[in-house]
Amino acid sequence: MKATISCDVHDYFEIVCMRKSQITITLHSGQKISGEASNIITNNKREEQITIINERLTTAIKLTDIAKLEAHDNLVPEHNFITNISSPEK
Repeated sequence: MKATISCDVHDYFEIVCMRKSQITITLHSGQKISGEASNIITNNKREEQITIINERLTTAIKLTDIAKLEAHDNLVPEHNFITNISSPEK
């Protein structure tokens, strides 16, 4: 069975993409990736990914690989947040 994330968590990813927020994500492996949230796409395996732009490089990260999402440097303070994402449901 394919791993999924909850609708509530998915909303956070949609919001940061809509706002083009600066984000830092932490993967379950501990690796951190920062940049501008761009879009949510579906790859050829039907897995949702967030695209992040950093220094003209676009990186796509599977949503189920993300352990923590941090939105920062937004002009509106309420748009800055940190959310820990529980392990994906299988």
